[in-house]
Amino acid sequence: MPEQLSLLLQPDAPATAPAPAPADWRVRVSRRARHLKIQVFPHGGVEIVVPPRTRSCDIETFVAAHREWIAATRAKFLQQRPAESALPETVELRALGIACGIEYRRVETARPAINDAGQTLQVQAPDLSPGTVWPLLRGWLKLRARAHLPRLALRVGAELGLNPRRVQVRLQRTRWGSCSARGTLSLNAALLLRPPEQMHYVLVHELCHLRHMNHSGRFWALVERHVPDYRALDRQLDEAWQTAPNWLIG
Repeated sequence: MPEQLSLLLQPDAPATAPAPAPADWRVRVSRRARHLKIQVFPHGGVEIVVPPRTRSCDIETFVAAHREWIAATRAKFLQQRPAESALPETVELRALGIACGIEYRRVETARPAINDAGQTLQVQAPDLSPGTVWPLLRGWLKLRARAHLPRLALRVGAELGLNPRRVQVRLQRTRWGSCSARGTLSLNAALLLRPPEQMHYVLVHELCHLRHMNHSGRFWALVERHVPDYRALDRQLDEAWQTAPNWLIG
């Protein structure tokens, strides 16, 4: 068993925290979980999702029983992913048609920080490792998304006559968006990394849930009325995590 499993078994552990090398495994306690579940991410990371009060020995038994599947799935994902530098030189916000270059400065006395100078990001820290830089980039992406996605969602909602009560932005690992029964849209900041048509489809999809809180035939008919090629876009979004940058999902 990887040593990290026992070290990372803690309630509400942040899913975005960098996992220790070399196994890159983590355990996340979820109040919503009813059963143990394994998630293998495209960059090769492995997350074990467990219900509260799950015993370490039960996790070890569960993982041991799925060890071969985990290894095969990791190998498949890593084989499919293109080679990528640990510290990216650019970040492309495809939804907005913007590409931001990144400059790195190692400053021994500085707190890790990222300065957004328009189309250039300036990252400074005493340690320019992925464990320091990747969370900064994710934080910056959320700020950018919060400045754009709610406004775009409200504009599309006005066009469709479907107005959310509230729009919030997070950085989820498994969903591009969601809609609550109270009319709150939750959008993934990573939508800014996708092409405009994919982002637009997610906005329409979640807005249509304001009328149909399900995936019934009437729901999909409403989606198709506004996005005729939604099926192709849905497939593209399903496959998008395969090529997501390491700093986003690490």
